[in-house]
Amino acid sequence: MYDKNTKTYIMGHKSPDTDAIVSALVYAAFLADHGHDVEPVALGEANNETKFVLEHVGMDMPMIVEELPDGAHIVLVDHNEQNQSIYDMDKHEIKWVVDHHKMGDFSTHKPLHMRLETLGSTASILHKIFKEKGYQPSQQLATMMISAILSDTLHFRSPTTTEEDKAIVEELNTIAAIEDLHEYSMKMFSAKSDLGDISAKELVQIDYKNFEFGGMKSWIGVIETTDPDYALGRKEEIVEAIHTIKEETWLDFVLLCVIDILNETNTCIVASDVEASIVKKAFDAETSDHIAHLGKRVSRKKTIVPPISEALSS
Repeated sequence: MYDKNTKTYIMGHKSPDTDAIVSALVYAAFLADHGHDVEPVALGEANNETKFVLEHVGMDMPMIVEELPDGAHIVLVDHNEQNQSIYDMDKHEIKWVVDHHKMGDFSTHKPLHMRLETLGSTASILHKIFKEKGYQPSQQLATMMISAILSDTLHFRSPTTTEEDKAIVEELNTIAAIEDLHEYSMKMFSAKSDLGDISAKELVQIDYKNFEFGGMKSWIGVIETTDPDYALGRKEEIVEAIHTIKEETWLDFVLLCVIDILNETNTCIVASDVEASIVKKAFDAETSDHIAHLGKRVSRKKTIVPPISEALSS
């Protein structure tokens, strides 16, 4: 599977969330324990939730990179789409993909290993891989994996949650020994919601993914928070920031969804008539004063991206 004499870089997606960072670190630890020369890397800064998790377990943030030498051996975790990955991804040799998202648009020159499952997080898939290999993670790694699952499933509130994810958390917690999972998840979500003096542009960029739908270059961002009023109260700043980002990046469509974790609701900031028409077509939702209410659509992967993809591809 891997050339033990060649370093392999393990990375999550751009604008990384907790699952992306944790999966890279945990999978790298597993491979290193099996004698492989690996290095986890990140394609962007960690958010406050991820920083909380890493500080809690005493793990360092992986090195942040923008590019690697041509021909580098890489492993993709928590993504598989080219525009969400390392610059010039097609110039590298992809050895393995572990992901829980839809199939992307990349191709490879050589065969590769892939493990894609419809679970709530990539960490859940890694747990299954470890179990199949007879590998028991340390308390540190088990805590990180639980954190990633709780983050991606919004502590089982997201429609992406499966019964298998819940069972995996229970199993991992026999090692991690987190006394109160609810209390721990609320500490994670509080850390994520503490955005401090972040600029409006940084708010839009805090957790985004690039897509191409029907020839339209798109950017769908989310802010998962226990305090949605913070972002919604800065609506006018955010609208201006979206216009700036569209001009700078030649994007056709940018949508920012503010996800209320506790009430499980989605309020979108809609910058222009272009976005408003797409929101109407995809969700049959009206936009008023740059705001559209998408109800319980709290999962970008499962309930936000698919309707937009269908609307723009038809």
